[in-house]
Amino acid sequence: MRVIILIALALTAACSNSSSQPPQVCTKIGCESGLQVELGGAPVGPFRVEAQAAGGGAARVFECPAGQRCEIAFFADFTPAEATVRVITGGRTTERTVRPTYERVQPNGPGCPPICRQGRVRVEVEGP
Repeated sequence: MRVIILIALALTAACSNSSSQPPQVCTKIGCESGLQVELGGAPVGPFRVEAQAAGGGAARVFECPAGQRCEIAFFADFTPAEATVRVITGGRTTERTVRPTYERVQPNGPGCPPICRQGRVRVEVEGP
C-alpha cells in the first residue's frame, strides 16, 4: 500500500510542476539573414550595387531600375565580416570597404525560431 501511495504522490507532484509553466506559443513571422546596404545620396535609377566578401567570391548584385529611387539594397544569405560595396551609376563608381556589425534577430521572441543574423551599413554615393 505504501508503494501505491508513494507512486500517486510522485505522479501528482510531476503533473503539478508541468502545469505551473504555461506552454510557450510561437508566432510564425519569418526573417532572413543578410546584409542591408543603405545608400546616402542615392540617385534615381538605373544603377547597380555590388557587394563582394573580402577575399573574393562571387559579387552579389542589386539593380535599381530606371525611374525608381532605391535607397536600400538587401543581400540575402550574405553575412561577411568585411565586404567591398560598389555603387555603379552612369559612368561613375563609388567603392567602399565596410565591416558590418550583425544583430541576432528573433522576430517571434526568445526560444522561438527562426534566428537570423542581420547587418546594416551605410554608403554615401558620390555625386556627379
